[in-house]
Amino acid sequence: MLKQLDFYKTLQGFCDYLKFTRNYSDNTLLSYENDLKQFGLFISESSETGASDAEGGKNNRVIIDESYLDTAMLKSFIAGLFEEQKLDIKKSRKFSNRSISRKISSLKAYFRFLYRAKLISKNPASGLLFPRQNKRLPSYIGKAEINKLLDEKGLNDLVFLDKAVIELFYSTGMRLSELINLKFDDVNFRSRTVKVTGKGSKQRIVPFGSKAEKAILNYIQIRNICNIGSLDYLFIGRTGKKLYPMQVNRLVRKNLSRVTEMKKKSPHVLRHTFATHMLDSGADIRAVKDLLGHESLSTTQIYTHISPEKIKKVYNQAHPKA
Repeated sequence: MLKQLDFYKTLQGFCDYLKFTRNYSDNTLLSYENDLKQFGLFISESSETGASDAEGGKNNRVIIDESYLDTAMLKSFIAGLFEEQKLDIKKSRKFSNRSISRKISSLKAYFRFLYRAKLISKNPASGLLFPRQNKRLPSYIGKAEINKLLDEKGLNDLVFLDKAVIELFYSTGMRLSELINLKFDDVNFRSRTVKVTGKGSKQRIVPFGSKAEKAILNYIQIRNICNIGSLDYLFIGRTGKKLYPMQVNRLVRKNLSRVTEMKKKSPHVLRHTFATHMLDSGADIRAVKDLLGHESLSTTQIYTHISPEKIKKVYNQAHPKA
């Protein structure tokens, strides 16, 4: 007798496993869930015998025969993503190699969960391969530009929040989600360190500089006026509410536009800038790995590229006709 799976029931069990056992962040959980829901839609649309909607579409109940879950079917789903990548369709529906790789990772993790839970007798995703990634150097701001941005005089109370946010991003290299979820008590001004809660709820202690300290202390005066709801988050807006991601993205993009014309202007660019400048100045890569909260040293190695400034310096020192 063939085993049958209730796809959305197993998906819920998988998401609970990631959340409560693996401590995955909300953003990561949402990515996995969206990827697998797309896969569930593919199942329900691609076969009349392998999958059926027992509730007539009302509750998204998709029942799958285990025999239908084979590697060929998974490859057919992935091939469809590459077809959409090539078609002249809306940009929001095009999938880059990076996003397709993430969807393959979602499939691998989901089917590994099913196999270990003995809900399926074999893992059809174990043989899936990832597409080759185009190697791109991380975007970052030059030292002259970042100094120009952070050394501006004549700041008024309207930009105290901006300066504190950008100084802390550049001084610590933390992620956007880590910054907006910082609590007031996470900052230790005596030791000039901040406790950062990263992916998987893992915490790390990161030092920050004197300029970041001054910017945060200046901002706190405004924060105490705006904090009508007695929030314990470090950064809140003028309305007294916690900052949201789009708000911080706009803040960073607006300020970076004053010193650079590079296309990408985001909090992650400041994280790239932090790592690049640290390594350019001789920091040990293992220390930078810990500061960034990376699991693997290989992730940090993307920042070991040679900056244009360093290339020019070496060239001028070594080339006889420089």
